[in-house]
Amino acid sequence: MKPYIFSICLLVSLNAFSQRLTLEQCLEKAKQNNYELRNAAYEIEAASMQKKEAFTNYFPRISANVLAFRLFDDLMKADGTYPQEIAAISEQFIPLIGTPFSISEFNRAYSVSATLVQPLYYGGQIVYGNKLARLQQDVMTLKQQLTEKEVLQKVTECFWQLACVRYNLSTLDAAEKQVDAVMKQVENFLNAGVTTRNSLLKVRLRQQELSSNRLKLENADHVLRLLLAQEIGIEPAEADKNFDIVLEDKALEQPIEASENLLNLSPDYREELQLLSKAVEAQELQVKMERGKYLPHLAVGIGGYHTGIGDFSDNIKKYLHSSMNNGLVFGTLSIPISDWWGGNYAMKRQKIKLQEAQSDRENARQMLQIDIERAWTNLQESYRQTQIAQASCEEAAENLRMTSDQYRMSTCTLTDLLDAETLNRKAQNDLAQAKANYQIALADYQRKTR
Repeated sequence: MKPYIFSICLLVSLNAFSQRLTLEQCLEKAKQNNYELRNAAYEIEAASMQKKEAFTNYFPRISANVLAFRLFDDLMKADGTYPQEIAAISEQFIPLIGTPFSISEFNRAYSVSATLVQPLYYGGQIVYGNKLARLQQDVMTLKQQLTEKEVLQKVTECFWQLACVRYNLSTLDAAEKQVDAVMKQVENFLNAGVTTRNSLLKVRLRQQELSSNRLKLENADHVLRLLLAQEIGIEPAEADKNFDIVLEDKALEQPIEASENLLNLSPDYREELQLLSKAVEAQELQVKMERGKYLPHLAVGIGGYHTGIGDFSDNIKKYLHSSMNNGLVFGTLSIPISDWWGGNYAMKRQKIKLQEAQSDRENARQMLQIDIERAWTNLQESYRQTQIAQASCEEAAENLRMTSDQYRMSTCTLTDLLDAETLNRKAQNDLAQAKANYQIALADYQRKTR
């Protein structure tokens, strides 16, 4: 088996994990369980509730009021006679003039009222408010789509980084076996008196170096596995014991050459640009909403009330009812004349924000076109890097084989052999990193062109 092929099956099979997932299965689990995607769904639901809330502004506004009071006689006592001025209220009070009274007769009262107001015209604020609410729901849907792509890209990156670490561990296994074999040769040479203890020390130092590298790789493997598990909705405690990935040595196909200049490819399909277009629409509606604040407001309504006043004396009850009922129909027209002084500047401020949103959209359009070209360039570069790394890996493996044979025949030094082992290990690690980078670049390009 060639040294640059992903040969991790033995390493993975040593761990009895109940969940061993491929990249496609990890992506599917992320769609179902990722916390960011859950929150995005909650935001869509909240936007839907906001849309329904805005629609209720078309309905009549109903309000009710209740007022009641009770005065204490100890605080409210005054006696006297009714004055002549009481006749001005009503002629029916004329017989009361000069008769005695007590304020305590009016020590309690209550009032119940209700009104219904139907807005007819509020400067278009209700209509535009509903359009803004619908626009907000569209924005949340686009954000969810964008979040999903970003999450899937993070899962892909984490998966291939973990795969790279796993391959480095496999390469390290082979290197340790190689160095252990060299150690036996050096010990035999030392016993035969054809080498010095300095050679033995060099090999031991290399063994310690490999042990240090293993510790770093095992820690990286642990952390990356936890991060990947968190992205796909697996609890850390469960992931530490029951989760692992299935590694596949995917064949690398050369990317198809672009049939057109990617700089001429319109990025209108990108969620980022659609969100900025929605921001422009929102600012246009905000300008209209601001103008509506300074237009006439027209509404009609009906109202009714019931009032009861305290415990009247028999003398008062002859002339005044203790409870009253009434109703009314009304219309209101409000014209905010003086508000136009400051409102003119408020509308200009909203128009400036609209121009800023339009400028942001155009700038983003150009940057997204460059981003597509950059993703394509990275994909092409990463593919060529894998070809270079693969050629280097083959040459390093051949160099190690030849140097090992020469060392056994005592035609090269131990330093040459250890250097050849280092170059071989580095070449294999570089190939693993190049393959991982290619898969990440491929996923990034596909995300930005679909």
